[in-house]
This record gives sequence, C-alpha cells and structure tokens, in this order.
Amino acid sequence: MAGPVLVTGAAGFIGAHAAAAFRAAGHPVVAAVHGQARDGVERLDVCDDDQVDRLLARVRPSVVVHLAAVANPGAAAANPRRAYEVNVLGQLRLIQAVQRRAPAARLLTASSSEVYGEVESDEPIDEGAPLQPRSVYAATKAAADLQALQYHLSDGLDTVRVRIFGTIGPGRSAAYFPGNQVHQLAAILDGGAEPAVHTFSLSGARDFTDVRDAAAALVAAARRGRAGAVYNLASGCAMPLRTVVERLIALSGARVELCERPGRPAGRRARAIVGNAARLHRDTGWRPRIDLDTSLRDALAQARQWRAATQTRGDA
Repeated sequence: MAGPVLVTGAAGFIGAHAAAAFRAAGHPVVAAVHGQARDGVERLDVCDDDQVDRLLARVRPSVVVHLAAVANPGAAAANPRRAYEVNVLGQLRLIQAVQRRAPAARLLTASSSEVYGEVESDEPIDEGAPLQPRSVYAATKAAADLQALQYHLSDGLDTVRVRIFGTIGPGRSAAYFPGNQVHQLAAILDGGAEPAVHTFSLSGARDFTDVRDAAAALVAAARRGRAGAVYNLASGCAMPLRTVVERLIALSGARVELCERPGRPAGRRARAIVGNAARLHRDTGWRPRIDLDTSLRDALAQARQWRAATQTRGDA
C-alpha cells in the first residue's frame, strides 16, 4: 500500500468513516464523491466512463475502496435500471479502469448481508451460505460481488470482497434504521418536535456493527485480507430492533411515547439475521470494539450537533 487509497462514495455513511480510518492509519486518501468536487475531494460519477478512467489515471491508487452505490433498498426498487447501472455496471467501469491505469492495485468491494436472502437457519451466516437475493438492491450487490470474483479468477485482479451486515453510529441518515429514530429524538430534545418517536414494526433482530468499527474492518481487509477472499463484516450478535430503540430513548433521557406502526420498510426482514465473521477475525485480526450504548450516544450527539449547525446557518 505504497500509493494512495481511493475511496469512492466517500460522502456516504460508511464512506466518510472509511476515508477517515485510512487517514488515521497513515495512508494518503483520495476521497471521491458523486457531488461537486472541492478541496481534497474528487468528483466521480461511476456511470461516466471517461470520468472514471481519468480519475484512475491521475490518482494511480494502490487500493480502491469501492463504496459508491445506490444503497437504499427502496430507491433501488423504485428505479431498478438505475440501481443496476450504478451498482453493477458502475463497478465494471471501475474494474476496467483499474486494469488499465493501476493494474497492481487492490480493489476492495462492499457487498451486503442482503445477498443471503431469507436464511432458514438461526445459526450465524458464514460466507459459504448460498446467495438468494430477495430485492433489486440485494440482486445488484450479489451480481457485483460475483463480478469482482470473476475478474479475480479470470484476470488475476487483486480483489477482496466484504459483505457488510447492519451498521449504526454517528452520521446515519434518517432514511435508515435507527438513524430515523435518532434524528427524531434529536428534534425532540431540541424542542423542535412533539415527544413521540414513530417507527415501523420493531419485530425481528439484526446484526449491528458501529460504523467506526466497520471502517476499521475495511482497513484491516485492505491490508491483510487474502486476494480473492470474501469476508462477512458482522458483530456476531443479533440485537432485537425494539431493544435498539428502547436503549436509544433511555440514553436520551427524554420522556417520549414510542409509536410503532405495522409494516416494514424495503429491505427489512421480520426475523433475526446474524453474521459469522470468524474468517475476517482469523485473516486480519479485526474485532469490533464499540458497544451499542456508545454507538447510540454518539449518534444522538452528532445528530444534535448537525441540527444546531443547520439552524445556525439558517439564522445567518
């Protein structure tokens, strides 16, 4: 890893933390975002062949951490063509540009636990479980996962695939659980909303890892992961969704009503899903370190800071 690390999707939840984690580990980072370029940040639309090629030719990275994606299952379902264009063909453009411009680079791709679909066993899911995607989003991530493997097997591309289970922590968008509940509580605490937290059904449980631990796992996989390998990034513990929200409310100190309505958002399962990350532990030494309460406290503090900064800009 002598050259820079290129992080695509660096404005996203995981991407922003990943860029910070690689910098903290001593690596020069080039952050690429879909929006406007600015100081220290490159613009990258993975649907633009020329733009992808020019950026790879200029940066010549030693590692590409590919996190740019249509990541919201609801958005993918609403526009499947766009999801496939970005998540599958966008990655293909990146792979081909790496082959042309930085053939010795390692490509770290981010997949999702959604690729496993409805798993019948209550045992933690390992990487040998069959891919059974049940949504447009999951299908695009499964296709991109296999695409990266194919280029490793056919062309010798140095690629490491990471299948990420649930992530929480500071910076989570209100479009995702539990970011939505975090932002609602921030508004309540700041006097900007009635004391009620509204949520979809809280049945089931998910495997959650703090986003900062997830970012550290990406650094570990880039440094020590085996070429061609696939790794689950997971805590190994299924946390009931209700427990997550109840802990969040308790930590806030607010007296609020929890208003649960039936139904689930796109991509949500009612049953438990938990990942087996033993392979990642063994090959890289990574382990999660941040507990649920710390993650939720930090997420709420960040959301309140964001609200305060937004209000200050609005008053200026």
